[in-house]
Amino acid sequence: MALVFLLILIGIPVLEIYVFAEVGGIIGGWATVGLTLLTAALGALMFRSQGTAVLRRAQENLRQEQTPLAEIVDGVGLLLAAVLLFIPGFVTDIAGFLLFVPPLRVVFIGYLFRGLGRSAQSNVWIVRTDPGKTPGTAGNRTVIDGDYEDLTEDAGDSTSQQDKDADRKLPPR
Repeated sequence: MALVFLLILIGIPVLEIYVFAEVGGIIGGWATVGLTLLTAALGALMFRSQGTAVLRRAQENLRQEQTPLAEIVDGVGLLLAAVLLFIPGFVTDIAGFLLFVPPLRVVFIGYLFRGLGRSAQSNVWIVRTDPGKTPGTAGNRTVIDGDYEDLTEDAGDSTSQQDKDADRKLPPR
């Protein structure tokens, strides 16, 4: 996997430079720069229109209380296509435009997720406890939770001075 990443990191820029030189030799330097800017602008417009459609479908699925998984995957593909179109170069532009085609996008994203799934690791721990056998748990004991209210009435002035002083230190009820 590291070797593939290294080849992509070095190979794509070298290939882009070669293609730039070839296209620049055929149509000229300024035309090459203009074409590169044009593909970036087209990519932005296509991302905006297709991205809005994907967002609407996702919102519709959420309104129907369904998980918009296909729309999320579609959105990831569109985002990758837009990023490829914003990177200056003709090779990445071709890859980006191909990702804007929905059937090709589904195939590529499926391939990408399968590859990521093979290299991903996951660990699952299952912890089971028996109720009542661990300290601090209720177990089989009955727990009653409640509030109380003092319903006794004052019996005139039979309270002592000490009780009155104690009541003064408390906040009002």
